[in-house]
Amino acid sequence: MDKNLNSAEKVLKILLILARHEQGLATGELSEELGFTKPTASRLLQTLSRHDFVRRDSTGKKYVLGKSAFEIGRSAYSHIGSQLLPIVGPHINGLRDAVGESAVLEIMAGENAMLIYRANGAHAVGIFPQVGTVIPAHVSPGAKAMLAFSPPEAVESILKRRLHRYTPKTVTDPETLKESFKETKRKGVAFASGEYNIDVYSVGAPVFDHEKKPVAAVVITMPMYRAKHHNQFRLVSLLRETAKKISDEVSRQGM
Repeated sequence: MDKNLNSAEKVLKILLILARHEQGLATGELSEELGFTKPTASRLLQTLSRHDFVRRDSTGKKYVLGKSAFEIGRSAYSHIGSQLLPIVGPHINGLRDAVGESAVLEIMAGENAMLIYRANGAHAVGIFPQVGTVIPAHVSPGAKAMLAFSPPEAVESILKRRLHRYTPKTVTDPETLKESFKETKRKGVAFASGEYNIDVYSVGAPVFDHEKKPVAAVVITMPMYRAKHHNQFRLVSLLRETAKKISDEVSRQGM
């Protein structure tokens, strides 16, 4: 990979992988994860650090995203949110009320899904992800729901990279994932059962724009132990209904 990418592409790869690792990565870990030589990774990290795109964590051993990276993220989120949030809020809140669990909206952000809206469930014990959280596409039900309706080249661009195994249930084989996308396209929903966090169950459905392209996904998320107490048919029906309502409004506004 080191020889095939220019410096700008390498910098972007570093920023995207740090976005997926909130606890940070050491230079050697970044080098191994991305296939760069360690001197190359070190040189790029020093450049990014000078411009506040990355910084060292409290231990001084790992790099995390810096102020400049978050400023760009906030700007992108503000632009997207200004278009979608006035539409999705009432629908996501209504879904939360109907199922009693947290409901969120995700969009694609490079090779990840990013959460841009959340409505927390009423349970004292639940899943309460932060707005701005990024999740690798291969373990996000929202991303998988969108990828199932995306062009093959978009799918390939996500699956050609190294897919990290987060739990014993994480699917990392590209062909297996592609087969699961066919099932997702047939059913209209994607599931993630302990794939990113072994104790979390989530299901997502895509939101389409006026050209019938997936632009976001509605996701219901809950602790694994509580999933068995839900009527899955009702859960999926409400999820798809909510995603369709949002899609219809997005289409009417020509978005």
